[in-house]
Amino acid sequence: MTNDFLERLEGLYNGYVDSFRDADGALPEMLGLKLRHTRGVVDDAALIMAGEGWAAGSCVLGRACALLHDTGRYSQWQEFGTFQDSRSVDHARRGVEVITREGWLTALMASERKAAIVSVALHNRRVLPVGLDAATTAFAHLVRDADKLDIFRVFEAAVADGMLERNPEMTWGLRMDGPPAQDVLRAVAAGHTVDYAQVKSLADFILIQIGWLSGGLHYRAALRLAAVRKALEFREDFLLKLCGKDAVKECCDDVRVRLSKRLNETEAT
Repeated sequence: MTNDFLERLEGLYNGYVDSFRDADGALPEMLGLKLRHTRGVVDDAALIMAGEGWAAGSCVLGRACALLHDTGRYSQWQEFGTFQDSRSVDHARRGVEVITREGWLTALMASERKAAIVSVALHNRRVLPVGLDAATTAFAHLVRDADKLDIFRVFEAAVADGMLERNPEMTWGLRMDGPPAQDVLRAVAAGHTVDYAQVKSLADFILIQIGWLSGGLHYRAALRLAAVRKALEFREDFLLKLCGKDAVKECCDDVRVRLSKRLNETEAT
């Protein structure tokens, strides 16, 4: 993939997003949030690739994968008024449908097209399936890591500017108060992934993000960015103010130890 192709793809993507604008040219607030998130994911993907020393050609393709990852969110919101897949459609699958229908990637080599499509299709899975080839797996991990990094930013910004209160749909309309579910707390403390069906409250939602810090980020560059940005500290403080549970502090301490160990391991390699 060349930079010229990426520029054309960005133009096509932006034109598609523009089709969801109101008569005055503005995007609905939640779609504007998704567009800013996509730009953030592209930027974080670039930082990860730079930190990992990727070749220039791979970096161009990686940016394209990041750009396309949430393509399905726009029609999902327009049709269902929610970003919760369980109440609407799988937004990753919808994204693949849109990308394929629009023919944005037809000019690419088959391997490049596969990397982009698979990265979009799998970015919201709990884990990647076995059997993917190494190149495709690398791009899928890139998009998943960059997506999580910018979700951290989106949540923190929404807390700071009040958007979380204005738009509870950001956290699926979950109960905003109360302690986390014990099964979610135990899973995160143990470093296990959590099924979104277990999430019943804002505290659970935040704990899932905390869990990403012990096992949800693949690349060392992504781990470093999360640590430097103090993603764990922000969520720990927020949860302690929200529900003040000793178990929350213990869980965060467990995650902190696991994150530190992973960072030390990657520094040694």
